[in-house]
Amino acid sequence: MEFNKEKQEVAYWMRRLYEQNLTSCSGGNVSMRTEDGHILITPSQIDKARIEAKDICVISPVWKNLTPDLKPSMETSLHMAVYQSNSNIKAIIHAHPPKASAWACSENSLMNNLTGEARYILGKIAKAKYEIMGSVKLASEAAKHTENHNVVLLANHGALCTGENLFQAFDRMEVLEHLAEMSMYVKIIKKKQVLSAALLKDIDNL
Repeated sequence: MEFNKEKQEVAYWMRRLYEQNLTSCSGGNVSMRTEDGHILITPSQIDKARIEAKDICVISPVWKNLTPDLKPSMETSLHMAVYQSNSNIKAIIHAHPPKASAWACSENSLMNNLTGEARYILGKIAKAKYEIMGSVKLASEAAKHTENHNVVLLANHGALCTGENLFQAFDRMEVLEHLAEMSMYVKIIKKKQVLSAALLKDIDNL
């Protein structure tokens, strides 16, 4: 059991997350689920800008750490709960993108009705209520939203994006941050023009 290719993928997308200013060097976590049910996840307390394949933790289908020399992310329970919530989810990215996190810290809802691309890639955006980071309560609260949503804002915390692969999960995180920024600009410009309910339905049905 090596999972070398998969470890390289997880490390690559974690580094890219940092390079794109979507998280800090110590924040965020990335994971993927293999065909046989193993979970590969980034570790705790490591510089995410320099992470390599050798640093990636492997969790067995029965939640045993198969890399005992490594300490899995403090949000491992969050990832496991999300995987259990939806069998279609094969990859998870949790990060603290500044603009999306600002919306997560706001009483305002981040509506996804400005562009067709964002709507198609993200769908409707859920918002989970605040729970302490690393807690079972946070895992449960976030997971219930991922049953029917690809993107979840975690109140006063950050964001979580899922996908059928790591590229898709990362793409959603990046588009989410762009949407958050665009929504801020539109508020400044005022008199925003949004997509109609009929158009949103057409996009959702694509």
